[in-house]
Amino acid sequence: MMNEKDGFTQRIAWIDALVHDVPRIYLDISLAGNIRKKKTEIGYATIIQLNIFLHFFTILRYFKSASIVYIHSVYNALRAIPAYWFSNTVTDMHGIVPEEMHVADKKWRARIFGYVERIAIKKSSIAVFVTNAMKAHFRDKYRRDNSEDKIIAILPKIDDERGSLESVLSSRRESGAVIYAGGIQPWQNISLMLSSAARASNYKFTFLSSDYQKLVQLAADAKVNQFSSFAVAPKEVATYYLQSEFGFILRDSISVNKVACPTKLVEYFHWGVIPIVLSPDIGDFSEMGFRYILLDDFVSGKIPNADELKMMRLRNREIIDRLNFSCNNELSALRERLRSSSK
Repeated sequence: MMNEKDGFTQRIAWIDALVHDVPRIYLDISLAGNIRKKKTEIGYATIIQLNIFLHFFTILRYFKSASIVYIHSVYNALRAIPAYWFSNTVTDMHGIVPEEMHVADKKWRARIFGYVERIAIKKSSIAVFVTNAMKAHFRDKYRRDNSEDKIIAILPKIDDERGSLESVLSSRRESGAVIYAGGIQPWQNISLMLSSAARASNYKFTFLSSDYQKLVQLAADAKVNQFSSFAVAPKEVATYYLQSEFGFILRDSISVNKVACPTKLVEYFHWGVIPIVLSPDIGDFSEMGFRYILLDDFVSGKIPNADELKMMRLRNREIIDRLNFSCNNELSALRERLRSSSK
C-alpha cells in the first residue's frame, strides 16, 4: 500500500543525520501517555519517553543541562515550552500552525498555538523555515530579522537512476495522461479534481492512493470517463510519474499554501510531470519562475505543444537543482552550528 510521504518525518531524519555521531537525547514528551519513564539507546542517541505532568522537573533538568535544544514545529513546542526560558533553542517551524488550525476550523487550538508560536519565534536563537515566503511571513507577523535563521526546504531524497535529467526528458509519456498521488484530505481539493476530470473527457486519469476504493466511487459519482485508482509501493510511484504528462496539485491561494513547499510538487518537478494548479501561489516556486498549467486552461484544452512542454520540464528541473544547492549550503551551516554548540 502506498502512503503519502511524511515531510515532517523526512525533516527530522535530515536534522538527525547532521549530528549522527554526536551523543544526543531525544525527549518524547506526552500530555497523556508515557506514565512510566522509559529509556532506549540507539547508537549515539538516547530516547527518553516522559509525561509532561508526572515528569515535569525531570524534563526541566534535561533542558537546563542541554547545550542546545532542537524543537521540531510549534506542535512540539507546546510540550517543550520551558526550554525557551532555560535552554539555547532552535525551532524548526515546519509550517504556520495557527493559520493551519483556522483553516481546519479549530479556533481554540489556533489561539493556543498562536501563543506558543509567539514564544517560539521570540525566544529561539535560530529559527528554521521551509521557504523564503515563510521567513517573510514571520518577519511581517513578529518583526523577526535574525541573520542566523535558516531556510531549508523539505526535499525528498530520490535515489533512482531513472531520475537523471536525460532519462526524465526522454521518457515516453502517454499522451493526455494525468496523475495524482496522495491522500483525500480536504486541502487536496479532490472533488474539484474529479469534477474537472469529468469535463476534460479526452484525458486519462490515474490516482495513486491508499484511499483508492473511495476515489473509485467518487470518480464514478462525478462521471469521470477514463479513470483508475489503486495503491502502489512508494518506490513504484516514479514509474507512473514517468508515464504521465500532467499532475494535479490544486492548492487554494491561502497563507498556509503560500508559505509551503509541498513534497508532491517537488516530485513532479523531478520526474518531469507538469503541474496543473488552481493557483501558482505555492511557496517560493512562483517567484522562482516555475512552469505550470492553470486548471481552467487545462479544462478548456489550452495545452502547450510537445516542445513547449519539454522546456517547461527543463525549467522546473532547474529550480529543483537550485533548491538542492541552497538547501545543502544551509544544512552545512546548521550542522556547524549544532556541532559547535554540542562541544
